[in-house]
Amino acid sequence: MQQLQRSDTPSAGMLAQLQVPVARAALADPGFFVRDEHPARELLNSVAEAGAVWLGPEDIDPQLMQRLGQSVQAGDSQDPAVFAAANEEVQQHVRAAAHRAELAERRHVDAARGRDKLDVARRQTEAGIAERCEQAQPPRFVQTLLRQAWADVMTLSQLRNGDDSAQWQQCLAQTARIAEVTAQPPGSAPADLTLGADIEAALVQVGYHADEAAAVARRLSTPGGEDDSTSRTELSARLKQRARLGEHGAEPAPAAAPLARDAAQEACYRQLLALPFGSWFEFTEDGSPRRLRLSWYSRLTDHALFVNARGQKTLETQLDALARQMAAGQARVVTEDKGRLIDRAWQATLGALRTLTGNTQEPDA
Repeated sequence: MQQLQRSDTPSAGMLAQLQVPVARAALADPGFFVRDEHPARELLNSVAEAGAVWLGPEDIDPQLMQRLGQSVQAGDSQDPAVFAAANEEVQQHVRAAAHRAELAERRHVDAARGRDKLDVARRQTEAGIAERCEQAQPPRFVQTLLRQAWADVMTLSQLRNGDDSAQWQQCLAQTARIAEVTAQPPGSAPADLTLGADIEAALVQVGYHADEAAAVARRLSTPGGEDDSTSRTELSARLKQRARLGEHGAEPAPAAAPLARDAAQEACYRQLLALPFGSWFEFTEDGSPRRLRLSWYSRLTDHALFVNARGQKTLETQLDALARQMAAGQARVVTEDKGRLIDRAWQATLGALRTLTGNTQEPDA
């Protein structure tokens, strides 16, 4: 069993302490090797799997592990209750760790879903602005203001209200009106004061200072996008210093369009779209296999989130990239059930013994 897990796992020390007591229990009770539920086997498996899967250094109480090991060593190896009591304490630790993992994973999934909704809202906002700018052809600086400032208003409306809401339709109508007004030659008509007031109020609601909101509103409601009060350079500089809606740092570069997938990659991609959340994957791109769970993915944005057994976020990728890894043999869906760690160790031991004796045939079930 020690060969089937890393030597640096937190439970490695307790496994070493269990060697003699478990050996005595096996010698005293022939049923040890045939009874899956034997308390000594249950304890051995619980300790090994807890260290290999659930319990990290931050989860382990060294004094508890030392006390459990000492209590088993000092107890009667022929008394199953000694092993059962120690196993129950280990299981309590495992259940607590599993609960923490569930909570951690839930937080990561909720955050990923929130980012995904924001991404979808931004895409719809960009499409709405692009369509109306294509129709009316407002000045370039007005288009910049639409994408840098007014887009925050539209994105928030999309997030809160959705596609079919009256609020979103009003945003689209206001965007069309902005493009229509500013596409007119400078001085050809008075500013649309009602539109300007609506724009200013909306920008203040998404966090713009009153003077910034007023400056943007004047340019978005005046023919030609003109404003004598604030220069373009000054306004651009002030807007660049602002964090966009939902951002906490530099704006990420837009993702490049994926290259066309070949037949194998497309088959893997289709397989991914049919997988349930929680499917396990084995990655081998760095030479050593590691198992991660596909906790969540989005068909709309292609985002995928992987966690480890402790619920910790370990990988964020795109389904397209994952499909290419699968086609290249660097990732695969884990479908087989390898059973408990102690059973795998027992089968490995039997296999080694058969090799030593020259008998490589599996016994009949």
